[in-house]
Amino acid sequence: MKKTYRWDNLTSREIAALAEQQAIVLIPTGSTEQHGPHLPVGCDAILATWFAERAAQGLRAQGVPAVVAPTFAVANSMHHMSFAGSMSLRPRTYMKVLQEQCRAIAAHGFRRIAVINGHGGNIAPTKAALVDINLELGFPVYFLEYIVVDEEPFLDTQTGMNHACESETSLMLAYDESLVDPIYRETSGYEGGCTPWEDQGVLHTFHKMEAHTRNGVMGNSCAATREKGEKLADATTKKLVEILSDQRIWQVQV
Repeated sequence: MKKTYRWDNLTSREIAALAEQQAIVLIPTGSTEQHGPHLPVGCDAILATWFAERAAQGLRAQGVPAVVAPTFAVANSMHHMSFAGSMSLRPRTYMKVLQEQCRAIAAHGFRRIAVINGHGGNIAPTKAALVDINLELGFPVYFLEYIVVDEEPFLDTQTGMNHACESETSLMLAYDESLVDPIYRETSGYEGGCTPWEDQGVLHTFHKMEAHTRNGVMGNSCAATREKGEKLADATTKKLVEILSDQRIWQVQV
């Protein structure tokens, strides 16, 4: 069935009409990387796309035109490359490709673009890339995580998202239980840094994932449930729509 909120489902004429309507273009950024023994390597791309689509549908329900651009399924996952199935672009390559995609979208007349991110490794390079992107395009391209609410009230063992954890596993269960291996019920992993200073957020560097966890998990997937995922997904979708429908953000100058 045709999804009229997806860029890749539309004709050229339909996309041109959306540009004339000043539609918001949502770019999902995820990854292809290991997510422990229980989640698919496409987890981040799947969830980023899911939330971008939910947000687009919510915006349209409020009369705000929106469309979801093709997903970045492979981005910056250099720290996961020691685990089988992981794929990555170098950070500079990812930044360049993101700039090229934003340039292509803007070339068709769109002036409202937001990157909906589902992978922690994309945060630093995306923020850096937005300096050149915004200066080149002359309008602000925004960047936000798909989780835009406080997760703690929805979780039992964590305060927020880690990796292949209670939160992420719950969301995948809500999206499609068939993609989650039942071994999640007995899986958990270390969720700290390598030094107390890194745990406190005072010291920053690059580590490979195996410096943090042996099984590729950071958090408690064993505490995940579909019900938690559904509640969290509903809450953050509502907030995404609230943020992106605020006309003030689209009137700001670079």
